[in-house]
Amino acid sequence: MNLQDMKITVQKARKKVVKEVDHFAKLERFIAAVLIFTPAILYWADLGCRDTFRDSISNYYFMWAGHWFGSLLTLAAALFIYNGAQHMSAQKEKQPLVKKAKSRFGKGYNIIFGVALFGVLFFDHITFKWTHYIFASIFFVGCALAMILTRETRINTLGDVLGVLTLVFLGFHLLLEYVVWKDHNPFTLLWAEWIGLILIAIYFIAESRQRDRQEEEAHLYE
Repeated sequence: MNLQDMKITVQKARKKVVKEVDHFAKLERFIAAVLIFTPAILYWADLGCRDTFRDSISNYYFMWAGHWFGSLLTLAAALFIYNGAQHMSAQKEKQPLVKKAKSRFGKGYNIIFGVALFGVLFFDHITFKWTHYIFASIFFVGCALAMILTRETRINTLGDVLGVLTLVFLGFHLLLEYVVWKDHNPFTLLWAEWIGLILIAIYFIAESRQRDRQEEEAHLYE
């Protein structure tokens, strides 16, 4: 292979990386949007029956338009699984430049969180109480710990803060629910879950922006 052919090969690889980076960045930000707006969309879809928020996101399983609940959780679960699968697929890349870039796409453990969301969907919190809450805990606590324990990016401090806050708000709800106010807790599980989803979404966006900066520093966009 002469110098010109090598140059063409490198340019093609670079274009492929740029395309992959742009595609995945949009995916991560879409995941963030789904997480942030899911409770609001469910509230809107439930307005035909009630004009207040339900006690938890899981309770929307029983709303008259239950397909909204199923669709949104399926979408979120599928996006998490795809996110993790993208990371795993990097090992199959033969071009070093593409492999290096794709190895930063997503995290393999997101597959577990996606499966956990399917568990939340398939096992409602009334009929399958413990199974449901085990899956819900895997998702929320798992995401929080992932933000805290991930140490391969420059957003370690942000991840620590967001992860700890996620656990704090969930713990705060449990404290009010079972110790302070055993009935009529104003800080329902829905609010703790919604705040947790927003914090997880913020981390997704921050991680996506950090990846953009990494690729710019690698001069992939030149």
